[in-house]
Amino acid sequence: MIRRFLFVSLLLLGFLTILYYVSSYQQDLQANSLDGYLEFQAKEIVNKMSPEELSGQVIHVSIPGKTLDQTAEKEIEEILPGGIILFGINLGTKEEISNLNLELQKKSIEFSKLPLLISVDQEGGRVLRVRDGVTQFPGAMALGQTKNSDYAYKVGFVTSYQLRKLGLNFVFAPDLDINNNPDNPVINTRSMGSTPEMVSIAGIGYEKGARIGGAIPTIKHFPGHGDTNVDSHLGLPKIDKTLEELEKMELIPFQESIQQGAEVVMSAHIVYPKLDPDFPATLSSKILKGILRERMGFKGVVITDAMEMDAIDKHYKDKNPGVLAILAGADILLMTSWGKTTRDMKNQILTAYKNGIFQKGERDLLKEAVYRQILLKLKHGIIYEFSSKKSESKEKLSDLEIKEIDFFQNQIAQREKNFLEIFSSNLNAEISRASIVSFPSLFDPNSVKIEETIFSVRGKEFETALEEKNIPNVNYSKIPVLVKQNKFKRIVAVTFSQLELDLVAKLAKRHSNLEVVALHYGSPFLKLNTLPNLKILFSFSPTLESKKALLYSVLERKSTIPVVDLILKGENEKTASQQP
Repeated sequence: MIRRFLFVSLLLLGFLTILYYVSSYQQDLQANSLDGYLEFQAKEIVNKMSPEELSGQVIHVSIPGKTLDQTAEKEIEEILPGGIILFGINLGTKEEISNLNLELQKKSIEFSKLPLLISVDQEGGRVLRVRDGVTQFPGAMALGQTKNSDYAYKVGFVTSYQLRKLGLNFVFAPDLDINNNPDNPVINTRSMGSTPEMVSIAGIGYEKGARIGGAIPTIKHFPGHGDTNVDSHLGLPKIDKTLEELEKMELIPFQESIQQGAEVVMSAHIVYPKLDPDFPATLSSKILKGILRERMGFKGVVITDAMEMDAIDKHYKDKNPGVLAILAGADILLMTSWGKTTRDMKNQILTAYKNGIFQKGERDLLKEAVYRQILLKLKHGIIYEFSSKKSESKEKLSDLEIKEIDFFQNQIAQREKNFLEIFSSNLNAEISRASIVSFPSLFDPNSVKIEETIFSVRGKEFETALEEKNIPNVNYSKIPVLVKQNKFKRIVAVTFSQLELDLVAKLAKRHSNLEVVALHYGSPFLKLNTLPNLKILFSFSPTLESKKALLYSVLERKSTIPVVDLILKGENEKTASQQP
């Protein structure tokens, strides 16, 4: 009797255990069914594509104008690209941008049945392609100096949201390079800062905000473009660091962002001899596959930096760089041109595909690259946006199709709600003011009264602001005369270049009994004088609100301005590469 009871009890326990796991499995299946359905769709799309379509989809191209002209139409028809990158020459008013993007999408769907990833460099600060319809936030370095991840999140979200509203669904930001070399000619203020912590705080915040804003963000330039004094647009930089050294510095923001869900990585055209002596990261399987995908666990899309840049074009042009990049682990070949260069690239990929170069055992590396890009388009509702499913009655749709439609409709509604909650008319001013920092020490704006200050500023934004407050703005040549009156304690000037900073430094030497303040909206990586009576306030950004924030810092700010937190070139400082 006891044995029978134990047997029945064990049987019941086993049944309940199975029921629990089956129930859990069904719940997991239900929760993941949309992802599974999107993955199924991506495979179906890729398997139906011809070699010509596959070869075109991995290429993103540029176009010459602000309209869908014959050149642009021919580019879409002949290349069948997966995306198009737009620059300033393509971007006019917000109406022109929206119309162009809609026409591009229609033409792409006509020829390839697939919508495009339409990308833009919109980092903020000095890298602003879109001028109308998108808030002109300060740049990456300004965000980093706020040390506020919430600000970065809001900037990422609002920028992404506004871009998607214009039909731009792919943004090449944030830059996760650590600018630990003040001689870097190309990154500098595009970086969030000089330390992994600062870059991670701002960079991850921006990426997470942008990811739900509508335009897919891209973390760049892997595995790091900060510690070099060579511009990869013009040459082939080398960073002679071991993997262990990179993991303690450059790779930290990338690894943390990937762990937080980043979906797209842009590769750097830089050689790391201790990782791969033969190829730059863009063409290196050891770096893109070995480190990024296998060691760091990245499963998303890898896009190259522009393949026409001198780092690739002058050094690897004869080695089929497009083929090498796909073999290395890249999914998208970014081209910033049209015509012969893009056709040559497509022929390069197509020929290699037909010759079986991308076939590795049972794996088809070209199809895998296209699959990852198509899945990205599906997950972000880009294919849904142009799908006929939206207009069909639900009776004709499957349960999963209905679930897909409901998901993206809810996503769009939530995006609108988030924008209303996050965006305000003073958000840009608030962030711009919070980003102002001082060199070489704290700056107390309230230590001197406005009436004890000589303003000698140039630039429409600065001059207008002073006029509105009825504050005199004097010519530089009049300063010595005013100083002789012995009623002034501070001189305020505006600087952008090294020449202007040097002039202000001379002014400080000449009038050592007065505090001289430079409102500097250019690069901070210049030769900076450390005179005891000279203060330099940095905005890191030439945007209107950044300039206004500089003037606000001496006119209205009540709190002390903190010291800049960067590796700079101070008069007696070593560069990062010279430091022990």
